[in-house]
Amino acid sequence: MTSSDTVRAIIVDDDEFCCFQLQDVITRYCKGVEILATCTSGMEGLAKINELSPDLVFLDVEMPGMNGFEMIRKLPAVNFEIIFTTAHEHYAIRAIRFSALDYLVKPIDATILQEAISRMKDKLDSATPAEQKQLEIVGVPTEKKLSNLAVPTMEGLLFIGIHDIVRCESADKYTKIFLTDKKMILASRTLGDFESILQPYGFFRIHKSNVINLKHLKKYLRGEGGQVIMSDNATLDVSRRKKEELMAIVSQF
Repeated sequence: MTSSDTVRAIIVDDDEFCCFQLQDVITRYCKGVEILATCTSGMEGLAKINELSPDLVFLDVEMPGMNGFEMIRKLPAVNFEIIFTTAHEHYAIRAIRFSALDYLVKPIDATILQEAISRMKDKLDSATPAEQKQLEIVGVPTEKKLSNLAVPTMEGLLFIGIHDIVRCESADKYTKIFLTDKKMILASRTLGDFESILQPYGFFRIHKSNVINLKHLKKYLRGEGGQVIMSDNATLDVSRRKKEELMAIVSQF
């Protein structure tokens, strides 16, 4: 699919008025997006996704019987992008775990929606054919693992490669993410949030202030807790209670 092609989308929301409202905004402001179906339950959404193979699903978080997150977990694989829609902001971190394209708060703002669609097209244009076919989800058993992470910043969601992350550092209610290209991203989520997402992918919390990518660990310096030197030459303290666990992990390398 190229940016000039039509984006084939499905809307899943238990509120029929919200379905109509979102479809109206898409029709008026998002040219090149075709709504294949609107569904008012998770079960109907699953059926239509399997039947129509959309490029994009607008998915309500809060639905009776089966919420949006539960619906996605029932799919054996996901080969479409997801934009979660909800009236509440507190689901954002779970949307990140599902590698969502975006997370929009109702009522949907047309400009923000246009930006999300544009970002989807740019992402597909730059992806390889294999990447275009797979959107991996944390918690769904698949052969591949999550390769990209949607990071919430003050400007919006930024997509970065997990293997490009060297380390994450706590900054109060924010997190500094240090990348292999020496850039630093200030993410509007706590270090604990990112620890829970990244731990299955070779990341380890060495201290209350730092989570590191073990693939970028260069050296361990002995001491009470010790220190690690990372591939970006940062020297970080290891807490005493984390030392033994870290040694057990790296001894398996």
